[in-house]
Amino acid sequence: MDAEIKRKWVEALRSGKYSQCRDALRKESDYCCLGVLCDLQAPEEWRNEMGIFKHRYEQGIPDEGIRGPARLKYDDASDLAEMNDSGKSFAEIADYIEQNL
Repeated sequence: MDAEIKRKWVEALRSGKYSQCRDALRKESDYCCLGVLCDLQAPEEWRNEMGIFKHRYEQGIPDEGIRGPARLKYDDASDLAEMNDSGKSFAEIADYIEQNL
């Protein structure tokens, strides 16, 4: 994973700026951990579809926004999505990212 993007992502997850949601990259003003990563890299690329925001990178795990510049592996992104959706906090996810990616 790109070290600078990782640092900014972990910082954002711990910042308190983002509130957490499950089962979507973003719902209104709430984000999943991968949605935070998308927002950091391209905040202008969100579009609202009935209260659920989609990023230009879709299909569950955004391709370029996550795996492209961040160089986050697909399996790692899947694991992080599962952690987020199963109730792990942003702080717990940030710890995991620091220790494992």
